[in-house]
Amino acid sequence: MSDFEDETKGHLSGLIAHAYADLIVVCAGLPISITLPAPSGQEIVLSDAIPAVRRAMILIEEQPLPEAPKDMFVAACCYWLAAVDIFTLLVVNGFHTARALSAATVLNDADKKLAEITTWLADRWLEENDK
Repeated sequence: MSDFEDETKGHLSGLIAHAYADLIVVCAGLPISITLPAPSGQEIVLSDAIPAVRRAMILIEEQPLPEAPKDMFVAACCYWLAAVDIFTLLVVNGFHTARALSAATVLNDADKKLAEITTWLADRWLEENDK
């Protein structure tokens, strides 16, 4: 395996971990907090995280939120899960640049949706606390 492939996998792994950390923060900031499993040290335990993110996608429907932020949250979760799937294929079936780019693109989309819902939640918090 080349240094480029190793570096790319390491970078993608870090992006997945970063997006998951953002999901943890968003879930904790929801009106009815959702707790996702914390990483074990610097590693995400995917066997715990994946079902928890899937469950959060169901639980978001019970949140006292308009549809738009719920949709943002579900999209962020979908993108994160897709990135994990693509990354798994990259590791198991062998490195391919197209897969690496696909994972990076999907993670970028997850980050955008996480930023949108974070901004939305922060704006609502400011509105409620400026009274």
